Amino acid sequence: MIAVATFTDPRPTALSAEREDALMEKHLSLIKALKESGFEVFDVNEAIGKYDAFRKGMNFGIDSKDDAFNAAKVINGKGASGVIFGLWHWTESNLITLLAKEVNRPLLLYADDDPAWAGSTCITSVGASLWESAVNYHALHHTRIKGDLEKVKAWVRAVEAASKLSRKSLLLFGAPYTLGMEHLMDDLPRLKRFIGDFLMLDQYLIVKRADALLSEGRQVEEFFDWLTSKAEVKFDGNMLTHEALRKQIAIYLAAKEIYEEYRDEVSGVSIKCQPELSEVYGVTACLIPALFPFSLDATGEKEVIPATCEGDVKGTISSALLFYLSGKPPLFGDIKYVDDELILIANCGASSLYYARLSEDPEENLRATVIQGQCQGASGGALTYRTPKAELTVARLIRVGGEYYLLYFLGEGLEIGRDIEEKLRWGKQWPHTAIKNPLDKNTFISIMGANHLSAVPGDFREELRFVAKLWGIKAINLEEKAEVKEFLRVM
Repeated sequence: MIAVATFTDPRPTALSAEREDALMEKHLSLIKALKESGFEVFDVNEAIGKYDAFRKGMNFGIDSKDDAFNAAKVINGKGASGVIFGLWHWTESNLITLLAKEVNRPLLLYADDDPAWAGSTCITSVGASLWESAVNYHALHHTRIKGDLEKVKAWVRAVEAASKLSRKSLLLFGAPYTLGMEHLMDDLPRLKRFIGDFLMLDQYLIVKRADALLSEGRQVEEFFDWLTSKAEVKFDGNMLTHEALRKQIAIYLAAKEIYEEYRDEVSGVSIKCQPELSEVYGVTACLIPALFPFSLDATGEKEVIPATCEGDVKGTISSALLFYLSGKPPLFGDIKYVDDELILIANCGASSLYYARLSEDPEENLRATVIQGQCQGASGGALTYRTPKAELTVARLIRVGGEYYLLYFLGEGLEIGRDIEEKLRWGKQWPHTAIKNPLDKNTFISIMGANHLSAVPGDFREELRFVAKLWGIKAINLEEKAEVKEFLRVM
């Protein structure tokens, strides 16, 4: 929920019915535009009785310290993610400073481009006052937008996404130090600036429930019949046997059951897998990254849950962030190959099945998926597809010397044709996505703070810049050579 509060000039000699009528129309127009884009909006002026005041010949806009305190009280009571201040005409800056101090939430100063009123004067005065007073982080790092509703909507998406992440937990199955990769370890207490909490559970909980499900049999068999009827399955009698696929199904169902116990507080899931499941238990956990971030399984339609592998905390945050910005299942995978022209993203066995066809019909994506023997682990199936051409926003939270950075770019999807396919050997059975490299191969490799990337369809670069500002970290657009050069210069 986003709050919208409009202010006005409190001087009695400046009272103008024409002005207040204009402010109310602009206020309502902004709220209408936001609601039409699907946002939940809280009308602060309505909540503190300003419509009634206007009908009685008084000001519609917030015009006193009492109004500011009352506005803060109702905003805090509603738990709004952020506040848009309608600064269509002059107001006294200290009123907004009071409200900003009381709510301590992300702030946007907004006015349209109407030259009839002093919106530009107001935004610059209020903005300078918030900088001067610096009563809290959000006051100091507020955002100013004039006459650009699409940019306002991008800010709202960013604020809502950051708010959801800050109130929810990551569910991590297994310790994150997978295969000796230090970059998968993290400063978890510090990450609580961005994330609500971390639920860290041992993978033995999955194994125990999976064994019980295999013993009971019915749920696994129903899922087996559903999966083999919806996707092409190539049993090979070696890596992918009927028994191995049933164990993979049991792992997925067990993880899903555990997730259900925490669903209201979880924003994303990661499974360590290697080597406890892939080698010791005997099968890879590939159905988790395939079906958690997918809208269908054998039980019917389901919620999309961002999911990653190898206990990748920053990768899970990146995926969950992109999901909250876009509403689309996030792709997660390894940077498998890079040259001057393209980047191949291919996760080690599975990624969201949505990317098999990028279809809103989940069964169409399933029909485009082939399940075949893995190339690693004791046994199990990989879920194979090639993502169609699409525009993707790619993002990755990284940490360098203890400081976090958000890397991102808009990736132009490329077709994986025969020329690329014939060169694939290791992991050919994995899902592959090809995107155009925004840099040359050596610069891309030099700036990457991870071997994993996350992505979603669409352009969310503006939103990611806003999120980085809200988090107080540096965002680096890999399409901007100056930003890349500056980052590499100080490394």
